[in-house]
Amino acid sequence: MKLRHTRPTARRVGSSFLVCACGLFGLVSMVLAMRADSVDLEVYRAGGEAVLAGRDLYNEPVWYDFRFTYPPFAALVFTPLSPLSAEAARVLVVLLNTSLLVFIVALSWRSLGLTRTHLLVPAVIAVSGASFALESVHSNFIDGQINLLLVALVLADLTGRTDHPVRGVGVGLAAALKLTPLVFVAYLIVTRKYRQAAVASATAAGTVLVSFLLVPAAATDYWLRGMFTDLSRIHVDPASRHNQSLRGLLLKNGVPETPALWLWLVFGAAVGVAALSLAAWATRRGERLLGVSLCGLCAAAVSPWSWGHHWVWLVPLGVFLVSVVGRPGRRNRWLPTLVLVACALPGVLALADPMDDDATPVLADGPLAFVLANFYMIIFMTVLAAAVADLRGRHTPPAGRPPGSLIGPATAHPSHLSREE
Repeated sequence: MKLRHTRPTARRVGSSFLVCACGLFGLVSMVLAMRADSVDLEVYRAGGEAVLAGRDLYNEPVWYDFRFTYPPFAALVFTPLSPLSAEAARVLVVLLNTSLLVFIVALSWRSLGLTRTHLLVPAVIAVSGASFALESVHSNFIDGQINLLLVALVLADLTGRTDHPVRGVGVGLAAALKLTPLVFVAYLIVTRKYRQAAVASATAAGTVLVSFLLVPAAATDYWLRGMFTDLSRIHVDPASRHNQSLRGLLLKNGVPETPALWLWLVFGAAVGVAALSLAAWATRRGERLLGVSLCGLCAAAVSPWSWGHHWVWLVPLGVFLVSVVGRPGRRNRWLPTLVLVACALPGVLALADPMDDDATPVLADGPLAFVLANFYMIIFMTVLAAAVADLRGRHTPPAGRPPGSLIGPATAHPSHLSREE
């Protein structure tokens, strides 16, 4: 009689240790985030309080010297935070962001065909915990930002059932809270999802109408008097090291402001077209998660101003890269592995050498200073090049394989993730 192995193998023990270590790292990071100042969260709360009190939302600071920079619909959404104490709001938002991060990772894995609970749970714990090493994720928790909510809305909208009657609503709601998700309307158009693009546009337009009905003065300032075009409300120095966008790259490397504006418009359009074309290509090849992630990264790249926490689309991209590394028969595993390690570099250096607003860190001198100052754009261009190399020559997935799946048909048992030992 053939006996089944009962002793855990070294591989299984190592995997369990990795999952536990990542989960513990995430838990500790989450608890520490509850003790942060969460400046952006305070601005959100103050914006909601200004709406409730009938005060001016845009023409004067809402909290100390900080101005409200989001659409008026976002201020309406933030009103439930206003009655809470700063400490209660901070704990609530950290818990909400943790839930959203887990949801994003789980949704990403499921979109790749990983649905078996005993495989999905450890994969979600490991990636969710490890994601705190990313500066983009870490800063979302520290600052109390809403970017994880935007990713969750868009990802749930675009990686779910393609025939869902309300598909597009999530994109529209995300764009109502922050303008950059509007790029996903273009993604829906280039992937020929015209009805969904119309639903997204109508949803966003509906929130604008709601804003004019409920907060007409704020809506007039923002939409009709051009408040949304005033970048000085975000930061007084467009060449700040914090501006991790294409425009920021030009300004930080000595291009004068007026030429930088025109170069940004030209190169931004070219980069946007290239990234959207590549996202559509990936989607047609069955890699929907890659396509959506590329589109999210594109939004951060071509935006006139992008903070590090805007690049949180590295999380679903990271899930995709992990799955590529684990794909059976994959030869060039070093490239996605290298990208994964590189994505964590700013977070590691920030922990080792904390920086003031625009100070030059001790660890960043010479070439390293250039890399850190332009890190996300370097990663973005690297990801685009790697995606082109990976998609070339790939065929459309067979009929039994779900769109975006890297591990075969949904009914198949992914051997590289579930082999019994």
